[in-house]
Amino acid sequence: MIVVDIGNTNIVFGVYYNNRLTKVFRYETRNKKVVQLISNQFTNWYIKRTKIKKKICIFSSVVPEINNKIQKIFKLIQFKVFNISPSKIPFNIKFKYKKNELGCDRIANTIAAINKYGKNCLIIDFGTATTFDVIKNNIYDGGIIAPGIRLSHDALITNTSKLKKISIVKTKTIVGKTTTESMQSGFYWGYISLINGIIEKILYEKKYKPIIILTGGLAITFKDKIIKKNKYEPYLTLEGLKLIGQANYA
Repeated sequence: MIVVDIGNTNIVFGVYYNNRLTKVFRYETRNKKVVQLISNQFTNWYIKRTKIKKKICIFSSVVPEINNKIQKIFKLIQFKVFNISPSKIPFNIKFKYKKNELGCDRIANTIAAINKYGKNCLIIDFGTATTFDVIKNNIYDGGIIAPGIRLSHDALITNTSKLKKISIVKTKTIVGKTTTESMQSGFYWGYISLINGIIEKILYEKKYKPIIILTGGLAITFKDKIIKKNKYEPYLTLEGLKLIGQANYA
């Protein structure tokens, strides 16, 4: 089985063999050659090498125009392709959210989290947006969407004449001595404060003790400064897509 998570920033492929994630491919969504790069990778020859038994491809996408092009690639090599949706969730999980507004990636994250950690989870996904998903007693009870770190970074440098791109890293001190240090401090400690502040408010409002799960590209950068113990799951979405695929189509 192959699973595909198409986001606004990255497209991530997971190749599963015997229920195990054996290979991950990551592409930049905005790369003008991304469709050709994917076509060059996923050839009949490559698929034979993977020894995949069932040619099934499960898609989660927030970029419909690219989704359709990538699906064509897999149809040409005789894969059955499926898009997940809120109406095709084969698990006993209720979603207290407006129908068809919850992203497929967040649905996949929810299923993977409950499957591994149980009925009470708080998922923080460091993607294009930084999202918080509240799962209480096997019910998806709502979420929070904040601007993503890289999105905020790009907006800042695009709308200022003198600020340049920086790497997002932990700084030793809160007060910087250069523009670069000041920006790095603002992004790192600013987002640490945002994340910890929202966690505290969620726990107070929902009155529960969840397993906190971090995923997404920059999760590893921030995990050590989260105020509560947490689990790092870089491939949470891929695991959720695999579970949906196995239950619905495999």
